[in-house]
Amino acid sequence: MALKKLFAIILAISIVSLIWIFSACTTEKNTAITRTYHNTTAKFNVYFNGNEAFKSGVKRAEQSHVDNYVDILPVFVINTAEASSTSKGDMDKAIKKASKAIKYHSIKAKPKKKSGKLSPKDLEFYSQNEYCKWIDDSYLLMGKSYYIQQDYYQARQNFEYMLSQYPKEKTLHEAKVWLARTYAANRQYKKAKEMLDLIDGDKDFPKKQKGEYAATYADYFLKQNLYEEAIPKLKLAIKHTRKKQYRVRYKYILAQIFEKTNNLKEASDMYAEVAKMNPPYEMEFNARINMARNYAGGGDVKDVKKSLRKMLRDDKNIEYQDQIYYALGEIDYRTGNISEAIKNYKQSSEKSMFNDFQKAMSCMKLGEIYLSEEEYLKAQIYYDTCMTFLPYDYDDYSEIRTLSRNLNELAVHLITIQTEDSLQRVAQMPENERNKLIDKLIAQVVEEERLQQEMERQQTQDSYLFDQRRGRNPNINAPQGGKWYFYNPAQLSFGQNEFRKKWGNRKNEDHWRRKNKSVMSDFDEELADSDTLTDGQTKSSKISDNKTREYYLQDLPVNDSLMAESHQRILEALYNAARIYKEKFEAYQEAVDYYKELNSRYPQNEYLLLSYYNLYVLNKLLNNESEMRTYKNLVTSTFPDSHYAKLLTNPNYLQELEAQRRADMDFYIKTYDAYAKDDCRLVKKNTDDYLSRENTQEDLLAKFAYLDVLCTGKTKDTTSFKMALVDFMSTYPNDDLYNSAQDILAYFGSTNIELLIADLASRPDVEKPERTSYANDTGSNEIVKPEELFKLDELAPHYYVLYVNSKEVDIKRLSFEVRNFNIFTFNLRTFNVVNIMFDDEHELVTVRTFDNQRQSVNYKRMITDNPDVFGKLNEKDYIQFTISEENYQILRKNKNLNAYLQFYLENYENK
Repeated sequence: MALKKLFAIILAISIVSLIWIFSACTTEKNTAITRTYHNTTAKFNVYFNGNEAFKSGVKRAEQSHVDNYVDILPVFVINTAEASSTSKGDMDKAIKKASKAIKYHSIKAKPKKKSGKLSPKDLEFYSQNEYCKWIDDSYLLMGKSYYIQQDYYQARQNFEYMLSQYPKEKTLHEAKVWLARTYAANRQYKKAKEMLDLIDGDKDFPKKQKGEYAATYADYFLKQNLYEEAIPKLKLAIKHTRKKQYRVRYKYILAQIFEKTNNLKEASDMYAEVAKMNPPYEMEFNARINMARNYAGGGDVKDVKKSLRKMLRDDKNIEYQDQIYYALGEIDYRTGNISEAIKNYKQSSEKSMFNDFQKAMSCMKLGEIYLSEEEYLKAQIYYDTCMTFLPYDYDDYSEIRTLSRNLNELAVHLITIQTEDSLQRVAQMPENERNKLIDKLIAQVVEEERLQQEMERQQTQDSYLFDQRRGRNPNINAPQGGKWYFYNPAQLSFGQNEFRKKWGNRKNEDHWRRKNKSVMSDFDEELADSDTLTDGQTKSSKISDNKTREYYLQDLPVNDSLMAESHQRILEALYNAARIYKEKFEAYQEAVDYYKELNSRYPQNEYLLLSYYNLYVLNKLLNNESEMRTYKNLVTSTFPDSHYAKLLTNPNYLQELEAQRRADMDFYIKTYDAYAKDDCRLVKKNTDDYLSRENTQEDLLAKFAYLDVLCTGKTKDTTSFKMALVDFMSTYPNDDLYNSAQDILAYFGSTNIELLIADLASRPDVEKPERTSYANDTGSNEIVKPEELFKLDELAPHYYVLYVNSKEVDIKRLSFEVRNFNIFTFNLRTFNVVNIMFDDEHELVTVRTFDNQRQSVNYKRMITDNPDVFGKLNEKDYIQFTISEENYQILRKNKNLNAYLQFYLENYENK
C-alpha cells in the first residue's frame, strides 16, 4: 500500500510538472512562469552557446591574423576579409543561436495588469516592448557576428533595431559603439561621426567601454587617412583599455602614425615602448627596426646601421632580412646616400621570398628613384615587378598601375629602337665578326642559366631552413596516397608550398614567370601580327633554341625589304616615344630630343607636320623662344594649308571652326526635316552639296549619305535600295550607321519593302537631332516588347525578389523571417537579404545571389510554403519572382514591373 501511495504521489508530481512546462513554453502568455522559463532557457540553452561560438570565432580570427607591418595596422583585426573567412563557422553558429533565441523565446504579449492604482515602477514594467531579458543581447550578438562576416547591412539592421526597441537596456551603449564601427566599415562616415558624437555626449556611458569607444573613433579617422585627428583617440584608447594585447597594438599604430606625420622622435620613442612590452616576436622585431630607422632622423646613423647589420647576422631573422635591408635603404635614402639606398633596396627585393608586400615596396622605391633620375627603362622594370606583388587594396594601387602601364608603353618603343638599331648593326657586320658576336651571346646565355640554377638551389635551401626554424620537417609534409592531385587537399597544399619556395607568391595571371611581363606581352602581340620573319621563313618555323646561331640570325634585316621594315619600326617607335614623354610624363626635353631624332633620321617621315607642331608647343613650355619661332615658321611655311598652320596664324581660328560646325549641323537638321517631309529631291540636293565641299565635319558625312540612302528606299525599287545600302556600307565601314544599314538589309528576308520604307521615319537611328545641342536623339517612342527589354540568360547570377506593399506589411519583420528561413534551411550557404525602395508604396526584398536561374527557381519553391514568412501576409500585398542580375538593374531603372512579370511567366514559371 505504501508503495502504491508513493507511486501515485510521483505520478501526480510528474503530471503537474509536465503541465507547468507545457504552460511555460508558450510565448503567447506573459506570466511569471513563462518569463522565468524563457529567461532561463534563452540564456543557458541558446544564448550562452551562441556567445561562446562568437568568442571562439573572435579568438580564432585574432590568432590566425597576419599583420602587414609595412602599412599601418588595422585597429580591429576582426574587420578583415581573412577574419570573416576564418571565423565563418563560429559566426554562423552564433547567428543561428541568436536567431533561435529571438524566434522561440521572445515575449511581446503584455502581462495581465494588477487591479488598483499602478506605481511608476509598474507602469514602466507594463510599457516594455520585450519581456525576455536575453532578446536584446541576442540582437547584439547577431549584429556583431554579421559585422565580423562583413555583412554590414544585416549588422546595421540589428543595431538600429536595438536603438529603436530597447532604449533603456544596458546593451544599448555597446550597440551604439558597434553601430558606429559598422557605419565606418561601410564608409558611411557621416553617420558614423553622428553616432560617435552622440556617445561622446552621453553622461551615462559606462567607463569600462570607453576604451572600445575611443578605439572605434580612432578607426573612423584612420579609415579616412585623418592621421592627426586619430592621435588623441588612440591615446585615450590606450589609457582605458585593459587587455595588454590591444594596448600594445594601439601603441604600435600610434607609433606608425607619428612616423606617417613625420614626428620621428615621438615615433621612435613609441616603438621603443612597444618593444619593452614583450609583444609577439614579429611585432617586437618591426618595432625595433622602425625605432632604429626613425632614430636616424636625429641620432648617430652609424650606430643605427650597425645595430641593423647585427640583426642581419642573427639566424632567427633569416625570414626578416628583406625588412632589415629595406630599413637600411630607408636610412640611406633619408640621409641622401642614394647609391647605397639602391643597393639595400635591391637586396631587400632579392631576399623577399614570402613577403609579397615587402617586395612590392622595395621595387616601388627603386622605381621611384630611377624615375626621378629619368632612367625610364630601369624604372619600368621595377614598377612592373612591383605590380606583380602589390595587393589590389593598396591605397594608391590605381595610380601606380597607371604609372606602370605608361612606363610599359614607353619601354616597348624604347626597346624597339634599341633592338632594331642593334639588329641593323649586326646585319651589316662581316660574317666572321657576326658569328663571333653570336657565339659570345650564346656563352652568356649558358652562364646565366647556370647562375639561375644555382640561385634556385640556394632559394630551396633557404626555404627548407625557414621550414626547420619553424619546427617543421619538409619531408614529413610530403603527401602520400594515390588520389589525383587536385582531389587531394594535402597534396595540393604541399604543391602550393613548393611552388612558393621556388617562385614566391605570384598573382594568377598570364606570363607569371616573366619578370617583365608587360613589355614581353607587347612583343608577343607584335610577333603574332607579323606574317613573315625572314625570307621564306614563316611564323610556324620560328627557331626557339637561344643556344644556336640560327636563333640570332633569323631576326636580322639581311635584305633591302627587311631593312626598310626595320627602319619603319624605328620611325614609329621614335614618334610614339616622343608622344608618350610629352603626354604621359611631361618630360618635355626628352620629347624634344626624340622628335628631333625622328626628323634627323627620317626627314620625310609622315609625322613631320605633327612633330613640327609639337616641337613648337614643347619649346613654348620650356620657354625656349628661339626654337619656338623656328618651328612655328616650319609649320606655316611647309604646311601652310594645314589646321596647325591656321591655328598658329589666326587667333580666332578655333572660334571660326566652332561656328562652321554649328552651321553644318543646322544644314543637316534642315536636310533631315526635308527627309521627314518626304522631300527627297531636297535631301539629294543638300547631300550632294555637302559631300562636295572641301571643309566638312567628319562625323556628319555618313549622316548625310545615310539620309540619301533612305530616300533611295522611298523613291526607287528594292534592288536600287539594296545597292545603295551596300555602297554606303563599303564607303563608311567604321561608322556607327554601318550596323543600321546592315539591319535594314537583313529585313529584306522577312519584311515587305513598302512597309519597311513606311516605317523608316520611326527608326531610332534616324531620329531628329536636338536643335539646341546639335546632337542626335536616339530615343524611341515604340512600344517595347518584354523580350526586347529583358534578356533570358539561364546561367547568369540570379536574385529572388518579393515585391511588397510597404504600407501594409512590416518590412523589417518580413526580412527577419526571410533571414531566419535562410539560416535554418541552408547550413552551408550564406545569402544576403537586401531591402530597396521600388516606388512610394512598394519595396523589393531581395535574396541574393544564386549561381543561375535554376537555383533561384528552386529557392522560390522552397520558401513559398514557409508559414513563418507568408503566414501573416495577405496575397494581394506581395508578388514573388526571380530575376537575373542584369534584368534586375533594368527593372529598377525603367520600373516596368508588368513587362517583367509577363517575361517571367513566359520564361520561368514552368522551369
